[in-house]
Amino acid sequence: MMDSPCTLSVLVTAHNCEKYIAETLNSLKNACTGIEDAVEIVLVNDASTDNTSELLHTFAASFSQVKIFDVMFRNIGKVRNFGVSKCSGDYVTMLDGDDQLLQNSFADIVPFLQAQKPDILLAPLNEVYESKPQPLKWNGLQVTALSQHQVIEKFLIHRDIQAHFIGQFIRRSLLVDNHFPDFSCYEDAYLFPSILKASEKISLAMYGPYLYFKRGQSLSSALDANKISMLIKATQQMDAVLGKKYRNLLACHWINLAHKFYPLISDEYEKGVVKQAIEHVPMVSFLMDGKVRFSLKKKYLKMKLRGMA
Repeated sequence: MMDSPCTLSVLVTAHNCEKYIAETLNSLKNACTGIEDAVEIVLVNDASTDNTSELLHTFAASFSQVKIFDVMFRNIGKVRNFGVSKCSGDYVTMLDGDDQLLQNSFADIVPFLQAQKPDILLAPLNEVYESKPQPLKWNGLQVTALSQHQVIEKFLIHRDIQAHFIGQFIRRSLLVDNHFPDFSCYEDAYLFPSILKASEKISLAMYGPYLYFKRGQSLSSALDANKISMLIKATQQMDAVLGKKYRNLLACHWINLAHKFYPLISDEYEKGVVKQAIEHVPMVSFLMDGKVRFSLKKKYLKMKLRGMA
């Protein structure tokens, strides 16, 4: 491991990923071609019971700037905070142990970070389905500068920007000052609004380098009462951070949550939290807001007819 300063820390978190981790790490190596000296790799294996740790240690011997850790947190929020504490780059990006990166992508991204010094560079994920994988190539970095307000609106409308830290490039100091919760799921959704509020210089890329494999077994799939509880807490945090200025778009998230999951909420207090959030939607303003999708207005009116709002 070299001790030279680096621009980008790549935080790779893995738990029982032996089927995928070799391809993940190979893609990371190929993404860094030509700019290896500007990148450090932080590998964190969390409580794997398969061959993941051995594969990570083998890879660590092949790359000059690697830090590797084996932990037993069994909690992705704790793993992310631990990993960030071990990063030394100006920026941090995160890579899950079963996803991949596009070849040569960091050769464009790292010089952009060095030259423009944004607080965050956001990029869309490329979703890949195992049943119909699509070969993708890096199309270069095409970037638009956006105001904080524009980014928050795009995030709340939930089309161009989603609450992922994988495939995003965040100034490390922002992650040092704002910690992930000790959640096993929805830790990104909880923290993402705070990072947006703490950022002033924000760039949005048209194309992203990240291949997000939809395998149907993510932490947020097959939701149970515990996961829904974390989603409720994340939505409360979004409300607390973003506030009244965005109340109609925030209401959309509560309406979607109630529409999908209200019958599955087992805790009476949490049921009350969701019901109260729907009751506090400003009806006239919400229904007249052109940024709120018509489908969400319909869901809201159905809830009112059922007496929920």
